[in-house]
Amino acid sequence: MIDLNILDLNEDCLHHIITYLSIKDLVNLADTLPRFGQILLDRPPTSYPVHHGSDPDGVKPVLYYSTVAIKLFRIVKNNVKTLGVIQGHSYDKEDLGNLVKDFRILTQGRNKLDLRHCLGEMSRLEDLFRFSSCSRDYLSVNVPSCICYLADFFQLIPDLRELRLSGFAKCSDCVKTILKCFPKLEELWIRGTCLKLRSDYELISQIKSLTKLSINVGGPNCLEPLTNLTELRSLYVESIFSYISPIEIIEIIKKCKKLQFLFCYYINHGEHPHDSIANIFKSIRSTRDPSHQTPLQLHTYLDPPLCEENVSALKVF
Repeated sequence: MIDLNILDLNEDCLHHIITYLSIKDLVNLADTLPRFGQILLDRPPTSYPVHHGSDPDGVKPVLYYSTVAIKLFRIVKNNVKTLGVIQGHSYDKEDLGNLVKDFRILTQGRNKLDLRHCLGEMSRLEDLFRFSSCSRDYLSVNVPSCICYLADFFQLIPDLRELRLSGFAKCSDCVKTILKCFPKLEELWIRGTCLKLRSDYELISQIKSLTKLSINVGGPNCLEPLTNLTELRSLYVESIFSYISPIEIIEIIKKCKKLQFLFCYYINHGEHPHDSIANIFKSIRSTRDPSHQTPLQLHTYLDPPLCEENVSALKVF
């Protein structure tokens, strides 16, 4: 709790003191005290200390723009529903330095979303349509390292419905931070880094409200917890390291009965005879009830490819 008597100090003292305040404190003060908001607008960019959840003693100075408190105030008032975050650009170094590069508020309308500018890369066309934000206010944030350093800020928007996270996570607490800050997520998009720990998938499975999920798989035998996401409608999983097994995908299809779209690159069935994998997928088809379930769109790449005789068994679900 901030003592409002600090406003009795001269502006030089205030400029020094507010460098030690958290983002939440800045927003609260800007909300209640117009003079404080004006001070923030007038002052040059400066840094404030942030802490990493797994290392309370690890303080990292992050440079933010002088208008950040006012922008955050607008975000809270606008009740932003979609957040795009770009993390550090490589595994071993932070190309951005210790600064929050930008806070960008984009208004409603898909034609106003510059995905190349906000996400650092053009999304796949299918991602654009499946994870579009045409009906929700959109905020884009560029952070220097893992999202844990901005947990205080993220907790200002607990009603967030959609999170697009790109770049490379810097620690194993990334998913834990997501669960803590955004318990009501409906759509989660984690690209640019592979989730290697089974515990990450177990944490994701606790977000029961998820209807759309897009992830890179970074380890074997990790996907089973996703079968608990009973509200899931759309799932995009990708692994270039042969980590996705047919049994995992089959169990997800069986347990997630509301699933309508599944993109999987790629399923490694090298240890199974071609006729066996085809029979397994045919058994999935027999378990889906067309009178109660929407037809499943399955897009996948099998390695090795199926022989021609078995391709027909997988054309329609």
